[in-house]
Amino acid sequence: MTEVPWVEKYRPRKLADVINQEKAKDAIRAWIEEWLKGSIPKKRALLIAGPPGTGKTSTVYALAREHHFEVIELNASDERTYEKIERYVQAAYTMDILGQHRKLIFLDEADNIEPGGAREIAKLIDRARNPIILAANRYWEVPREIRAKVQMVNYKRLTQRDVIKALVRILHAEKKTVPKELLYEIAKRASGDLRAAVNDLQTVVTGGTEDAMEVLAYRDVEKSVFQALAQLFATDNARKAKLVVLGVDMFPHELLQWIDENLPYVYYRPEDIARAYEALSRADIFLGRAQRTGNYGLWKYATDMMTAGVAVAGVKKKGFVRIYPPKTIKLLTESKGERTLRDSIVKKVMAEMHMARLEALETLNYLRAIFEHDPEMAAHFVVYLDLTEKEVEFLAGKGELARRIWGKTLNIHKKLKGERNQLKEHVAAAGATGKGEEVTEEELKKAEDEIEAVEEGKTGKEEPSKKKGKQATLFDFLGKK
Repeated sequence: MTEVPWVEKYRPRKLADVINQEKAKDAIRAWIEEWLKGSIPKKRALLIAGPPGTGKTSTVYALAREHHFEVIELNASDERTYEKIERYVQAAYTMDILGQHRKLIFLDEADNIEPGGAREIAKLIDRARNPIILAANRYWEVPREIRAKVQMVNYKRLTQRDVIKALVRILHAEKKTVPKELLYEIAKRASGDLRAAVNDLQTVVTGGTEDAMEVLAYRDVEKSVFQALAQLFATDNARKAKLVVLGVDMFPHELLQWIDENLPYVYYRPEDIARAYEALSRADIFLGRAQRTGNYGLWKYATDMMTAGVAVAGVKKKGFVRIYPPKTIKLLTESKGERTLRDSIVKKVMAEMHMARLEALETLNYLRAIFEHDPEMAAHFVVYLDLTEKEVEFLAGKGELARRIWGKTLNIHKKLKGERNQLKEHVAAAGATGKGEEVTEEELKKAEDEIEAVEEGKTGKEEPSKKKGKQATLFDFLGKK
């Protein structure tokens, strides 16, 4: 049995249930009461403007439920021209004879209405005999002709406290719990969007809290990609499917990975899955051609195939569908720490051995072999390259071997410190004799060369290697020919 989306299950049942919009609700209540008394307000239409997830749509349906209105809804993103809208708006000036089952006309995303349709809608508002409510995220993008005809009501962004209170009520009703810090994290990342927070909460509760922070981290990277995919998989309208991804700040090949990952969770019939992947594969072909030829106009065709092509592929599962990040991105995220250590070691090899990056990467393989089979030599490398304990673990592998190498490294540092202290004492003693016996520059240089030989892994009676201005190979360091 598919679970009902919580955003629908816990949608406010009456206007009073809408969270923290008291001033706006007073204005809405006064406006709708004029209609209920049988009079027509000066402004026959109401525009609710505010950020996503603040309760605009919930307000409309709460009003309708509370006062027994029939809601006739139109999303302006789906059909924005007058010809498409007209049949819905006709209801704005049509009442049944007995005055029962009154209609409430709801026009969502009014900031997406085309100019031609806007002029006609403005005219129809003047003739309306039933209440019209419009909703928009950005009131300044609602066409001027409409703004002049409506009463404006602003919804403010919800605070984290508002969001947490709502989430706690839902958890209490569901008899579920999540860690307090996770609840705060959901509220923080939602940025006042209660709808997004409720979706996140349901995702965490149904999917388990083990990987919750990881999923929420992806939400931070691309907040809109989760919302866009949820809308994409909820529609079988090709035009709407193309529109829902317009706000996603992501390259087409990245979006394709997200869609590819989630297709099996959305379609359940093999033939529908096959059709969806066929559309996705065509998108991949277009993206490949764009990359090879530099003709990025092909991105449009790729996007059409991965959105509209996928949306109309067949019958989808109903109810709440969890959106998963691509496994490739997950693997990259998990390996980020290792890649950071690798790059840090490579930079040190490049600097100390005067190597190009490619050669340093090849040298890394030799270093791994040395660290695995010769702890003594590995310790000298640690000193020479100034590696950290984490970098030693990266090369040797975590465990006893890395600890042994690190222990030998500390011994070398201790030995070097002793050599330096002896040199300082020798200099001080020579100066204290008062016999004019001073340490010559040649003697100082010889002593420093001896210390340097230890740092470079030299043992026995080998002569200290002279510094080279040219590239040093790993074999130079090991003293081999």
